[in-house]
Amino acid sequence: MQGRVGYVVPLDAVTPREAVDLSVMAQHAGFVGTMAADTFQPWLPSLGQAPHVWTLLGALAEHTTGDFGVGMAVAGGRMHPAALAQAAATLGALHPGRHWISMGVGEALHEHVVGDYWPEPPQRIERLFEAVELVKRLFAGSGAGREVRYDGSHFRMESSRLWTMPQQPPAVLVATSGPHTARRAGRSADGLLAFAVQPQQAALLLERFREGARESGKDPAAMPAWLHLNVSWASSTEAAVRHVVERYPMAAMRFARGDLRSPHAVEQIARLVRAEDFEGRIPASADPAVHLAEIRTYLDLGYDRVFLHNVGPDQAAFLQTFGRDVIPALDS
Repeated sequence: MQGRVGYVVPLDAVTPREAVDLSVMAQHAGFVGTMAADTFQPWLPSLGQAPHVWTLLGALAEHTTGDFGVGMAVAGGRMHPAALAQAAATLGALHPGRHWISMGVGEALHEHVVGDYWPEPPQRIERLFEAVELVKRLFAGSGAGREVRYDGSHFRMESSRLWTMPQQPPAVLVATSGPHTARRAGRSADGLLAFAVQPQQAALLLERFREGARESGKDPAAMPAWLHLNVSWASSTEAAVRHVVERYPMAAMRFARGDLRSPHAVEQIARLVRAEDFEGRIPASADPAVHLAEIRTYLDLGYDRVFLHNVGPDQAAFLQTFGRDVIPALDS
C-alpha cells in the first residue's frame, strides 16, 4: 500500500505561504500527491482564508516533486471550461506528468459570487459532464494541433485551440458522492474522486464507476480511483472532537449544503451542531490507530489513494504524526 495517502491543503484555514510550506512538509512526511480545493470563500468566517487555487498551485509545484491537482474545479460561474483547460494545460506544461484536475458540480458558496443563476442539482450534473467533454475535446484537439469548436446546452466555444499544451494532457477526474454521477464519470472522465461518503456508499460509487468505464470500453483498473477523507486529529481526543465542532460543522449537516451562499449563514447553522451529531461521520481521535483503520477501510475497498484533510489547526503536528505512525504502518 506504499504511496497511497495524499494530502489536502486546507486552503480556507492557512495563508498561501503556509499552504506551500505545508505541502513541502507533507511530501517529506511520506504523503504522495497534493490536493487543493477551488474555493472563493471559506466555509466559516473564523477560518479566514480563500486564496486563488491556480495561482497557489503554481507556487506549490515549484517547491514539491509529486503530483498535484485541483479538488472539485467547477466550470461555469467563475470559470468557463476553456479557461479551466488553459490553466490546467499550462501547469501540465510546466510540470510534465504531475498535474491533474478533478471537476465537480460546485457549491453556491463559491460560484454565486459572479451573479449567475445557480442551477438545480440535475442541471449542475449536466453542466459538469458537458464541461468535462469540452475540456477533454480541447485537450485532444490542441494536442493534435487542431482547432476545436463547441456548441452545447450550457457552454459554447468558438473555434480555437490551446497553444500551450503538454505532451501528456492532465488527467480529468470527476469529483462526486453520487452513484449515478460516478457511473457517468466512468464513461466520460479519466478517473474518480469520491468525497463525503461513508464506506458503504464509497463501495457503491466505485462499483458504478467501474461499470461505466467498462460500458465505454475502458479498463477501470487503469483509471485512478481516489477518495477525499475528512479526519480530525489533535494531541488529545477531546481537542480533536472540539475541532470538528468548531471548524468543520458541515460534517454534521444532514442536508445538501450546495445551496448555502455565505460563510455567515454556515456559521449560524453551526450553532445548532453538537458533538454527538458527528458520531460515525468523521473520525475524531488523537490515536493514530483509529485513523489508520479508517484509511485502510477505503483502500481495502479498492481505492488507489486516500487524500486526507485534517480539520484541526495544527497541520504541522498532524503531518509529522501521520508520517511517523500512519503512513509507514500501511506498508506493513
